[in-house]
Formats: sequence, C-alpha cells, structure tokens
Amino acid sequence: MPVPEDMRTSENYKQLSFGATYVDACAERMKGNLQEALKLFDACKRIDPTSAAVNYELGTIYKLLGANEQALSNAKLCAAADPKNEWYQLLLIECYNGIKQYDQSIKIREELIKNFPNKPEFQEELAIEYSLTGRYDKAFKIYENLETIYGVSDQISINKVKLLKEQRKLKEAEAELLKLSDSNKKETRYYAYLAEFYMEINALEKAKAMYEKILSIEPDNALVNLALHDYYSSQGKNDEAFVYLQKAFRNPDLDVSTKANIVNSFYKRALGLNDLKIKDEGFELAQIMLKVHPTSAESNYFYADFLVLQKNLNAAAKYYYVSTTINGHNYSAWSKLLIVEYEINAYDSLERHSSQAIEIFPSQPSVYLYNGIANMQLKNYKKAAQSLNDGIEFVIDNKSLLLDFYKSLGDATNYLKDFARSDKVFEDALKLDSDNTYVLNNYAYFLSLRNENLEKAEKLSKKTIELRPNDRNYMDTYGWILYQQEKYKEAAEWLSNASKLAPQNPNILEHYGDALYRLNNLSEALMQWLAAKRAGGDSESLLKKIKNKKIDD
Repeated sequence: MPVPEDMRTSENYKQLSFGATYVDACAERMKGNLQEALKLFDACKRIDPTSAAVNYELGTIYKLLGANEQALSNAKLCAAADPKNEWYQLLLIECYNGIKQYDQSIKIREELIKNFPNKPEFQEELAIEYSLTGRYDKAFKIYENLETIYGVSDQISINKVKLLKEQRKLKEAEAELLKLSDSNKKETRYYAYLAEFYMEINALEKAKAMYEKILSIEPDNALVNLALHDYYSSQGKNDEAFVYLQKAFRNPDLDVSTKANIVNSFYKRALGLNDLKIKDEGFELAQIMLKVHPTSAESNYFYADFLVLQKNLNAAAKYYYVSTTINGHNYSAWSKLLIVEYEINAYDSLERHSSQAIEIFPSQPSVYLYNGIANMQLKNYKKAAQSLNDGIEFVIDNKSLLLDFYKSLGDATNYLKDFARSDKVFEDALKLDSDNTYVLNNYAYFLSLRNENLEKAEKLSKKTIELRPNDRNYMDTYGWILYQQEKYKEAAEWLSNASKLAPQNPNILEHYGDALYRLNNLSEALMQWLAAKRAGGDSESLLKKIKNKKIDD
C-alpha cells in the first residue's frame, strides 16, 4: 500500500527513512559494495544535506574511489559542521594531501593540536608535514617540546637526527645521538645508531669504537660482528675482517638466510676468480653454518657446493640429498644432486632420485634426461626410452639439451631393437649438429653391428676420425666397420693403432684379434684374444674363440 503524500512529507517519516537508509548504506559499505553504499548515502543527503555523518561517509567513499574533488567537497562540509570531531578533520587533511595542498592540511593539523593537546601523535604528524615542506625549524621545535614532556626516547631522537641530517647539521645530529646513548648506557641499540651515523659520515674510527662498546656489553652480537667485518674489509684488513665474520656465523641468532647469502657470495667469487683463499674461507663458513644449523636446507646445500669445488663428489651428493629432503621444492638442489650422481656413476641413486624429481618437477626436461641415462646404464632400456620420450616434449628452444636427448634416445631404441626409430633419432641429431662425434660414432657402430648400410657407416665413422684423429674408441669403430666390409688388412691397421692407445680395453683387443685371424695370423690372433680376457673380457664369443682357437662363421 503506497504511503500517503502528507505522511511522506512529515518530519517523522523523513527521520525514519533517513535512519533506515543510513543503516543500509553502512551495511553495504562494510561489505565493500562502495557504489551501492554511495547511492544510499546520496539518498540520505537528499533527505538531510546538513548531516555531518553522511558527508563524512561520502567523503570517505569518494576518496577510496579516487574521486578527490568530490571527496574534498564532502570532507569540508563535515569538518565545518563539527570542528571538534577529530575524524572529520583527519579526513579533510587526507583530502588536501591527496591533491597536494599541504599548506591547507598543515593549518588543520595546527588546529587539531589546539583542540587535542594531549594527543602526541597529532604533533608528530604535524612535525612530519613541516619537514616534508621544508619547515625544519618548526618540525624540530615540536620534537623538542615532545622531548620536554615525555623525556629522551629513541623515536624522538631519531626524528630529530633525520631533520638535522637533512640540513647537513652533522655536529648537532651527533650531539643528539650522544644524548640518547647517555640516557641509557646499557642500551646497545643506541650505540648502534651512533655507529651507523659515523659510518655514513666516514668517521670510521668512531664507528669502530661504538661497535667495540656494543661488544663489551653483548660479545656475541652478530650484527655488530658483521659490521666490524665490513669495517676491517674497507681498511683492506681481510684476515681481521674474516675473524669477525666467523664470530657472526657462530651465533645461532643470525638468521640462516643472511648466512646463506654471504656463503653464496664466497662461492661465486671462488668460481669466478679461482682464488684458493676465497674457496677455503667460504668452505669454513659453510662448515660453521652447517654445524650451527644442521637441519637447514640452505646449510646442507651450500656445504655441498663447496664439497664439489673440492672435488669431493661422493660427500657432496650426500648433502645435496639431505637438502632435498628438508626442502623438496628447491630445483637447484635436485639438479645438482643428479649432476653429481651422474659424475660419480651412482646410477642406482641417480635412477631413484631422478624418478622422485620427475614427480616434483614434471615439466623440467633435465630430470627425465638423467632418469633415461640412469636406466640406460642399468640396462632398463624400456624405462630409459619412456623417460626420454616423455622429457623431450618439454625441451623448448634448447638445441644442446635436445641433442643430449637424441643421443641417449638413439642408444636406448637401438638396444630395444627398434632400429628404424634409432636411425631416425640419430638422423635428427645430425641435423642439429652434423659434427657431433658421439652421434657419428654410435650411429656408425650400431649399423656395423647389424651389418647394414656399411658404406654409410664407414662414411660416418671416417668423419669421427677426421674430427678426433687420436680417439681410440673411434679408431676401433672405424676398424670394425672395415672388418665387416671384409677389408681385413685396413681393419687390422686401424685396430692395431687403437690397441696401442688402449692396451687394456678388452673389446678393442678382441676386435684386433678377429682381424688378425681373418688375415690367417692365427697365433697373433690368439695372443690378442688372451690379452682381451686378461683385460676383463668374458663374453661367450671371446671364450669360445680362445677354446677353439678360431672364429665360428
């Protein structure tokens, strides 16, 4: 039922409508529905344009919405309506600051202090505005007044010092800090303020005296030991500086992140400069950090880094792994773990840990590559091919990494007797790098084992010899291909040269014996087969040749 006209115009109805709309507007504002709240407060203003509360709410919302002019207009209305209401005055100050009318905001702050003399925060805010507008003397006077009322405190003193430093009044700034330190001779923080000030003005000896004063009160203060390290470093006294760095590192209260950053800087310098002293000092810091923080991922990680520099790869693998167990999502730790395990031929661990890494980093191609390599060495060719096929999908714009995948995948598919796939992969690899001797050699060798396309195999293998003329394995491959082509004299020459370079390689020795046998040099052939056996050869075919003193065609 509609409200009659005479009721809608009555004062009682207006008050009820105003109250209900105001409540709804506040509710919408609290829910963050600013536009809806704005509409409702506007409705309230149409009912009562003089309401300071409504103008305050409108000013606040307009300011939040970035409508500075509308905000200022409403803020002026509410501030004028109730000059003693601090919130209305503060809103007006904010609005003036929003449009950079600092002189106006300062006038209001000055009135606020008169109306609220017991609120020091208003005086501090006025002092800040004075300093921002270059009225340093007025700002300083406020701090002096606050200090008279509340006594010497670090907050007031530091603010005074900032003002004095802005004016380059360094002697006065020093005097303020000395006054602060005299107020409590056991408060090390005050001496630290002085030390920092002295460092800024290059009064290094005075800074050192303050640091030593702090250490006389707190001998294990890590930050001061770090500061003294910096002081002695600036003097070129690196040995003395390092002593203070060691002290800082022995303090468990100095956070691991700070220590890790310092150790990492030593590690990078050791890598870049190849400086033995830097390497030794970095290793010592890494040892201290690990001893103080044994359960920290960073401690174990950086300790492992320095073990790698010392070529202690077995120990490094252990600490990289510990780091991954503490923080399993640090890809760098996993990556370095896999690299080290590959370097030390720890293929069981490499297979296990690369499998774990695949679960955590399913889009990182390198973890699949190492898993493939590990399974290759463990003769798990099917698993190797699967990992390599999965991982190659994630290689993007990285020719070198793609080539590594092709090399391993070509080998794996060959051992799985998927020769067409193997040949295709090697061909793709040669399109990336036609002079890659690993690909050239293995492709040629696998063709020779199958006794297929021997002319192509010879061409590929000959290229490896041209690129790497003194490589015994490439000489062996070339000699074996010639053998498969029944070019036994040439084969024997190449295999003889290879055996001289590798007198303990059972495969090369066996191949040389085979070539000699085909040349009817039976006694010499038997000597080479026996030498192959002594070198560790134990294949069924080799043992059969020795027993029968011949090759069974």
